[in-house]
Amino acid sequence: MGDVMTIHFLYGRRESLTAKAEAYKKAVRKYLESLGFSQTTDSAVEGTFEDMTFYNPTIEPGRRFLIEAKAEDLSLTNFKLASELVKYFRLWLSRSNGGFKFYFFAQAVKEPERWEAIFSEKNDAFAIKQWCKWYNSSASKKSKQGLSDQEIKEIGKFFAECKLIVANSQRLETAVCEKEDQAAQSISRMSKELLSVVLKRTAPVMKKSNIIMNVLPVELPTKYYVCEANTGNKNEIFEALKDREIPPFVLKSRSRLMYSFIPFDQSNPLTQFAVGQQNAEITRNLQEKNPGLCSEIVNVFLRRIVWNRGILRDKDSNISYFPMLDKTKKTRYVKGPNGKQQWVVKRYAYLEDTKYGKKGETNFFFHRGLMLETPTYFGKSYVEISPKKYYTRDGSTPIDGEERKRLDLNFRNPKYDRANTRIRLMRFWRFILFEPQKNKTKPENWLPLFNFGDFVTLKVDWSPNVIDRTQTRLWDFGGHNKICE
Repeated sequence: MGDVMTIHFLYGRRESLTAKAEAYKKAVRKYLESLGFSQTTDSAVEGTFEDMTFYNPTIEPGRRFLIEAKAEDLSLTNFKLASELVKYFRLWLSRSNGGFKFYFFAQAVKEPERWEAIFSEKNDAFAIKQWCKWYNSSASKKSKQGLSDQEIKEIGKFFAECKLIVANSQRLETAVCEKEDQAAQSISRMSKELLSVVLKRTAPVMKKSNIIMNVLPVELPTKYYVCEANTGNKNEIFEALKDREIPPFVLKSRSRLMYSFIPFDQSNPLTQFAVGQQNAEITRNLQEKNPGLCSEIVNVFLRRIVWNRGILRDKDSNISYFPMLDKTKKTRYVKGPNGKQQWVVKRYAYLEDTKYGKKGETNFFFHRGLMLETPTYFGKSYVEISPKKYYTRDGSTPIDGEERKRLDLNFRNPKYDRANTRIRLMRFWRFILFEPQKNKTKPENWLPLFNFGDFVTLKVDWSPNVIDRTQTRLWDFGGHNKICE
């Protein structure tokens, strides 16, 4: 017998439309990219309900665009299609993740005048009501959930915000070819313009300026004290002296050595755990020879300052924050370095009824927080202050994981996260922690032993500012290479 011919069904026998659908999606994708859109998800890869998700920073930065592409001749009275539209509507109604805009691409539609009555600027209320009536009737026959009276009132707004594009693959590709050379937002044109902007703005502005770091030097007491303890368990010491004021100290469990900047004398309650005589050592030698231990000792003193200011610390994230003391109030204020009241906690309530809470009830609390480190560099000690955002459910219980990431994304606005804002928050926290007399807080009796300086500043001959995008450089008039010769 000769060779036997075989037949192969790519995408499978019953999925002959899949190849056509993916080809149509590819044409839609190229069309959107020609308008400056960038794709992030695809149902063929991630298995999402929506066909594709796009973003367009030139139109609406951060806003999602959900795309549905149908390589079919569609009818408004097709229940499968109608069910998908209702699902998109309910997703839009939930306003999850900041909402989205819906783009619907169709190869062709039956009875275009009916589609136009619902999706165009006409937004015919009667036509929409008739469609909803048909949908509810069909859903009832199929034992599916219909549209509620409230949903019928809202669905017209959804259709009005939708964008319906009717075009087959060939027309989309023709539009792409025309837009690639003309559209200001096309990917190729945008990339060329961005390259030009980058080349213009890479050169720094030669103007003297100051770089302010988030670290401040701290002068330590000239001596620190070491004493052997009769226990290696720190909790045992705290339990025995829980009714007395204990100065900050470090206890090494293996060696049973206690370290502190406060002498282990008769006025120090820790003396009852001391064995033998204390040794007074030079702090400078510790900074140079054992910077890790020095940082550890400084850290326990710093944490005591934080505690005494009424600031809580989340041990898991190492973020310190003001708790909400009076949970009946919307905002908590404390006095700032300029003498004015500054908020440190804000209450955010539900704006509407949800499955998680009713309108007006507490959703979460937003706290001004900070992360503190006590590094020792080249024989000198510093305090590093990093302002942070912190979220709690009730003013003290932390919000973690994905929920915290979503809140961070909501509050992460580059417009407000500028150098001036950072510096203002750094100075606020320095004032709260290290200037107790000015903010009407009782200072620790050992605080005068430390001298907390101002933030480290570095003078440079250039400025972090950049020239305006429209500013013309000298070489624009004759070529960079020619002028440099």
